[in-house]
Amino acid sequence: MRYRLRPATAADAHEMFQTQTGAFGDVEGTLRWESARSYCFEHTEQHIVFVDESNHVAGLVHIHDHPIQVGLCAVRKADVGHVAIRPELQGQGIGTRMMQETVAWLRGEGYHLSRLGGRASFYSRFGYEPFPRRFVQIKLGPVPIGGGSALPASEAFADAGEWPGQVRPYDESRDLEDRTRLRWEYDHGRSGALVVERACHPGRHPAPPDAKALRWIYEREGEVLGYLHAVEAPLESTESETVFTIAEFAYAPAFPDAAGALMRMLLSRICDRGPARVTSRLPFDEALSEALVAAEVPHERLEMHQAMASNMILVANLEATLQAIAPELSRRLAGSLVADWEGAIELSLPAERCMLAVTGGEVCVTEEPVQPDLRLELTQAQFVKSLFGIAALTEMPPARASSLSPTLRGLLDALFPRLQAGSGPWG
Repeated sequence: MRYRLRPATAADAHEMFQTQTGAFGDVEGTLRWESARSYCFEHTEQHIVFVDESNHVAGLVHIHDHPIQVGLCAVRKADVGHVAIRPELQGQGIGTRMMQETVAWLRGEGYHLSRLGGRASFYSRFGYEPFPRRFVQIKLGPVPIGGGSALPASEAFADAGEWPGQVRPYDESRDLEDRTRLRWEYDHGRSGALVVERACHPGRHPAPPDAKALRWIYEREGEVLGYLHAVEAPLESTESETVFTIAEFAYAPAFPDAAGALMRMLLSRICDRGPARVTSRLPFDEALSEALVAAEVPHERLEMHQAMASNMILVANLEATLQAIAPELSRRLAGSLVADWEGAIELSLPAERCMLAVTGGEVCVTEEPVQPDLRLELTQAQFVKSLFGIAALTEMPPARASSLSPTLRGLLDALFPRLQAGSGPWG
């Protein structure tokens, strides 16, 4: 039987839904079953399908388009999920063929990177490598106060505290522009964070303020300085623990009280739901951590390095990725102590190699035969960590194993430094 990959259409939705729920054993009426129905029928266009000669769906892949910032530039990442093969067709190598064609399709569609979560032993066949996940987590359990004593969460966090400003429910009709501005100012140019729009797009029917929603604004003397939106996460909650997720968060860094007040308001509203946990994809930002500590908000920074069932990353096109970020690399070089350096660096991945040339302060990708000053053979994961500033390129084993001169070390630290990177879209 021959199969081919193509974009999904509305006519495929029913077969897609049958394939996904059958592959994952989703029971009718459960949250996962409802989620699958929503994805297949309401977001059909976000899928590609593997069809047989009769145009029937044998498998499907959900592709979510994520533009991720690298400084003031951006790369295009395909978030791959819901990879499913019809139950009666499993075990025949169809899933392998579908993923091989999916990787080729991603490159042809202009994606730079791809992320997915799954069994490493399967997805590593297609070039994906385990990649860390990052969370900032708050657990609402008993709070130790010394001497073996502890305060229950309902007592420790019931009081939202007193602040120079006030926290009030979000009002879309008056707050949308300030919310958009805050999000842009907080994350614009932050490597590893989603691209944020500065333009404001008001809806036809703005939602009125909802005192019961976990959605607030913080303002001082009429100036909006912070915004937080949290939701309950029923798919992650268990019988013994309620999980909440911070969907959106931004504040003016010059006013750390905004971060503290909003987070304390959230905890005061959910502390009686314990045991509870708040998860978020906030950046590992030192100023934010200091603001939360000052507000007496205990939190954990979690960087999970899984192995068998893992978050995984793939560089779909190294050359296109480097071309997309070349202006940012040139900007970083201009502000460094090695701004006048000229030469070339060769970066190699398992299936691709590329030459970065530096001339007259400009960094570009070149195909001309050049003798590089440095060659680095990197894994997919090592390159992407350096790309987003999760770690500096000089921290990677290939660079550490090289005999770098002070100038070359300074060059790599200028082009690919460790940054307070955003979390979320890559893990």
